[in-house]
Amino acid sequence: MTLTIVPTGCGGVKAAEVTPQIAIEKILATEQSAWNAGDSLSYAHEFTEDADFINIRGQIFSGRAAVQQQHAKIFAGPVKGSTISIALRRFSQISDSAVLIDTDQTVIDFVGLPPGIVESSPGTLLTHFKYLAIKQIDGSWKLASGQNTVALPN
Repeated sequence: MTLTIVPTGCGGVKAAEVTPQIAIEKILATEQSAWNAGDSLSYAHEFTEDADFINIRGQIFSGRAAVQQQHAKIFAGPVKGSTISIALRRFSQISDSAVLIDTDQTVIDFVGLPPGIVESSPGTLLTHFKYLAIKQIDGSWKLASGQNTVALPN
């Protein structure tokens, strides 16, 4: 991340503010890196303590701890050693403190998939993941809700 110094007009300087989109892009990059490392703690850290998470099977997980526990299971099981690529498809700021994010997420190199899930194409799982991010009191952003939907083959 590059820090840009902006003149204030009074002889001093201040750090340029990070836009909500830049903050969200950083969260998505962290999610991608954490997945690729099989790091469920870092993956879950980007969610609020009371996050609502619906996985590709439609299972509901409440809270950061549940998100972490579920990802620890899948990182040790069917998607162990897999690689994910997260592409921002749509960014919609709905208020000063709330953003809707749509992503396309592509997983490859998996050893298997969760029960009931089929490949989107040979060797590839594509999902569409929608998040709600909320600005925190300290000015940071966290994922308050997420729903992942598998893109089934045509």
